[in-house]
Amino acid sequence: MPEDFTSLFDFCPIGAYRSSPDGRVLRVNAALARINGFDHTDDLAAVVHDIGAEWYVDPERREEFKALLERDGQVVGFVSEVRRYRTRERIWVNEHAHAVRDDQGAIKFFEGTVEEITQDIRAQQDLRRSEEQLRQVTAQIPGLVYRMHVSPQGRRRFDFVSPGVRDIYGVEPAEVLDNGELLQTFTHPEDVAALRTTTSEGRRRGAPVIFEFRVLPRTGGLRWVQLTSSEVQSSEPGYTRIGMVVDITERKLAETLRAERDRADAANRATSQFLSRVSHELRTPLNAILGFAQLLDMGDEMPDQQARWVRQILASGRHLLGLVDDVLDLSAAQSGQQRLHLEAVDLQATADEAWAMLSARAQERGIAFDNRLAPMSAPWVHADRKGLRQVLSNLMSNAVKYNRAGGLVRLEARETDGRVEVDISDTGIGMNADQLSRLFNAFDRLGAQHSGVEGTGLGLALSRQLTDSMGGTIGVR
Repeated sequence: MPEDFTSLFDFCPIGAYRSSPDGRVLRVNAALARINGFDHTDDLAAVVHDIGAEWYVDPERREEFKALLERDGQVVGFVSEVRRYRTRERIWVNEHAHAVRDDQGAIKFFEGTVEEITQDIRAQQDLRRSEEQLRQVTAQIPGLVYRMHVSPQGRRRFDFVSPGVRDIYGVEPAEVLDNGELLQTFTHPEDVAALRTTTSEGRRRGAPVIFEFRVLPRTGGLRWVQLTSSEVQSSEPGYTRIGMVVDITERKLAETLRAERDRADAANRATSQFLSRVSHELRTPLNAILGFAQLLDMGDEMPDQQARWVRQILASGRHLLGLVDDVLDLSAAQSGQQRLHLEAVDLQATADEAWAMLSARAQERGIAFDNRLAPMSAPWVHADRKGLRQVLSNLMSNAVKYNRAGGLVRLEARETDGRVEVDISDTGIGMNADQLSRLFNAFDRLGAQHSGVEGTGLGLALSRQLTDSMGGTIGVR
């Protein structure tokens, strides 16, 4: 080395060396000795015999180093983990070197510099560990977590995007990192202006932004999301925000269902109040009509024609009064205003009470009653006594009304898995598939209104409502 560069070599603040291709140290400066834990260059030179085997943690690094020098004549930024010669502590260094050749082009030795970068490498490792921990944490959050910078010109750049972006927007985090404007394209067009206004107002007031809006993901459909974001300090021109976007689609759906339920409840209450008031208004004149008609019917001197008219008035009045009662009962059951007292009820005794009210009409038509409840070992059910009697009465009444003369009504029950199934069957004309599908619709008499059989079309609808309210089910075959 020329004499005029000796002082530069010796006093260079970073490590400098000259080494042979076979790994021997030919010369080192004081800075390199200090990197390796020695105070004097001679101490370092005395312990170095094979750089590849002794210094590099991975011995292959020396061969990679030599291969680069032989190919390119120099290496730049060769980062390796090495051991301090004195303490054998692992450290990180960054090397720059070149090969010095003789007149024939053969490599005489290597010259280079060494700078310790342990703190930088460990800082990078800590940063990578922190980023990995952040990714692990945010991957468990049911939503998108992000850090975004906005330039003075309004251009967006995302520095971090959690994997939750896949679930909400149907895109990959890398796509958002490459294109800061991508997520905006999925905002529902009707919500873009409101989102922009809310964000601007939050920035103006220096307050967090909380806003609910709709997105149209790449995967299709529509989602409701809630954005929560805050501005943080940044050294870059513009501003930086961190935030979270959470999918609230299910919550919005539940709110909609609750609102619809509340509207339906309000409508039911209004209907019940209306029907209750109307029933009172109807009952007063109906009772008067029925009362006077009964007085007229009790007379002995009325001509036959007038007597038939009076009996028609009585029949129509009673039909109308029954209709009012059925409507009120159905309305009360549907609105939940009908109070049920669930208790242990004797099924057989209740069925007997229901049939007792129908037996006279059944005898007139010669219809027999086959009650097969007696063999049951425990004919008790958990029900409302009055409600159960009304259901049984409605079903038996239909079995009598729509039966043939001389027919049969059969009552059976069986217990299975803690439940009692009651069957009421008759020998009537039966029903087709369309009639079966409409059987429990209110006011739908399935054409029986033209048959001369009295009815309101509410009995089965009320029976289903009462059965559901008592925790049971009702069906037809």
